[in-house]
Amino acid sequence: MTTEDVGARIRHLRLAHGLTQRELAAPHYSRALLAAVEAGTRNPSDQVISHVAGRFGIDPDDLRYGRPPGAVADLDDALRQARQALSQGKAGHAEDVFRRVHADATRYALPAPACWAAYWLGEARMQRGDMRGAQEQFGRMLADAGCPPVPRAAALARWAYCRFAGGDSFTATAVLQDELRAMRESGTPDPDARLRLSTVLLYLFVELDWRQRAHELEADLLGLVPHVTNPEWLAHFFMTAGQLRRGAAELAEAERLFGEAGRVYRELGLTKEIGLCHWAYGYVLRRVDRLAEAATEFGAAAEILLAVGATQDHAGVTLELAEVRRRQGALDEAERLARVAARVSAQVRHVECMAEADRVLGLVAVDRGAIAEGERLLAEAADRYENGGFVTELIRTCRMLGDVLIGAGRTAEAGAVLRRGLRAAERSR
Repeated sequence: MTTEDVGARIRHLRLAHGLTQRELAAPHYSRALLAAVEAGTRNPSDQVISHVAGRFGIDPDDLRYGRPPGAVADLDDALRQARQALSQGKAGHAEDVFRRVHADATRYALPAPACWAAYWLGEARMQRGDMRGAQEQFGRMLADAGCPPVPRAAALARWAYCRFAGGDSFTATAVLQDELRAMRESGTPDPDARLRLSTVLLYLFVELDWRQRAHELEADLLGLVPHVTNPEWLAHFFMTAGQLRRGAAELAEAERLFGEAGRVYRELGLTKEIGLCHWAYGYVLRRVDRLAEAATEFGAAAEILLAVGATQDHAGVTLELAEVRRRQGALDEAERLARVAARVSAQVRHVECMAEADRVLGLVAVDRGAIAEGERLLAEAADRYENGGFVTELIRTCRMLGDVLIGAGRTAEAGAVLRRGLRAAERSR
């Protein structure tokens, strides 16, 4: 903001209202002072700005920063529409709007819409598979001391997810837990900020198969739900909680949670998130061995996620579908799907999906009788899981590899592999 900018705005408003400098300045200030302000040779004090703004019935900050009437509402509406466009696959248009909103909000000294625009630019990078660029974007938000608590929480949640996807599950979970602990100790945590952080932590617990911790966290959040104002984040919580229901007896509750999440996403016009709901439901169905239904859900999710350009999400659900098709005996299709997902996952360096691709391809090779190839791929999957901190998946993979070695009569080697899994289980206790 320069003195000349403020002075020019005051002069424009004064002339538009048909006032002289003396009339606008009275009764508290002189005509000479106002003339100097309008000419840009005198910096107006806060009191002068408040006086002039009051005469015109506008907010002092609107005058100070040159905000047009309704600027905040207009920027928020632009963000909402661009967020819908991003979810519907119109990423280029959405990013253009996010950049414009960020520039305007910064010029108008409006930190909340500026930070939200920065956040959605990070989300756009994630959607097209640029995990490193997304993490850097969220990191810049976290370094901004002026970022309000709720968008900051959103940025931290996504930054942690990027770390997790890159294979650093320890840092991802530790950062989220530390932030939530600090929120509780502050005494008045914002419900929306707390739910956003907690839901991502819940998702990490689910992915790491820390089910007891996940159930405890979910129970802790249920009392928070009525106080949350962001419907999208509520839907994300419902969808994540639904993935905890992995038993046949829990399927009805899972369906209810996914249905509620899907209803909210449809109301908000969020297409990608509807695809994620199909994926989550298929995730549960696969784990209760309802493979045909799981394949249908994964297929629906893959179609939506491909259409909207959600690169890594499409790769992730494609891997789920590949494993289902393998178990159904469609080995050629399973291999084709897994190889497509493996290429994408390697490009974006999504460690968990890279490991899963190796495992699926290894099991396909074993099913075909190519034991040496299957052994190699399963060993690579185990190494990736271990390096990424995915202990439960490491144990499962060691068990699978051990079974392959036992079947080949290599019991000593199988014993070493199984002991590796046992040591991992002991370390995780």
